[in-house]
Amino acid sequence: MKRMLLLLLAAILLGSSIWAGNDLDSILKEMDKKQKGVKDLNASFIQEKMMELLEEKLISQGRMKYKNPDKMSWEYSAPDPLLMIIKGKKMWLYYPDMKVAEKYDLTGAGETLGLFVGFGKSMEYLKKNYQIRLLEKKKDFCLLELIPKREEELRYISKIILWIDTKEYWPVKTKIFEPNGDTTLIEFKNIKVNTKIPDSEFEFEVPKGVEVVEPLK
Repeated sequence: MKRMLLLLLAAILLGSSIWAGNDLDSILKEMDKKQKGVKDLNASFIQEKMMELLEEKLISQGRMKYKNPDKMSWEYSAPDPLLMIIKGKKMWLYYPDMKVAEKYDLTGAGETLGLFVGFGKSMEYLKKNYQIRLLEKKKDFCLLELIPKREEELRYISKIILWIDTKEYWPVKTKIFEPNGDTTLIEFKNIKVNTKIPDSEFEFEVPKGVEVVEPLK
């Protein structure tokens, strides 16, 4: 699980047919409309991590929250409790069972916050920084493939697949492919938008008796 969170941090630091360009443009425009109206979002999720070398599948679940423009939390409830909170250029990883909290300074990081759930950036930004293809289009959903253009991001992510609900134009699934062959599939359920999530949800106070470490220092 920690590897997945570090992969997401790296993204922050950082044979299907191709449909006609106007189809892709219309989808991106609809997503952009939704994007501009999103003040906050929360959803439950199920995550499947496939380890290529070990031929092992790791399944976890929890809840994520996002607040425009730069606040996010991922709380894993099973199989092991873990909390990630991002607020501006600060990030915390908290491991309750280990009584350890890791503190990260994201100053100088890239601008892809929210990409792995499909929110947080304009479609113009995505087109500038990613090669985007429309892989499949059906009545209720479409599949988008995003390949990073930046070398620093390609070191960690080879491509991202987004499943877009074409009724609401929410991303309901995302699959991250790593250069080593590992993949992470995240499916979002019970998506709720603009529920007035308070800023306090993105504050982290170190519990008594918890050790604080700063791995990047």
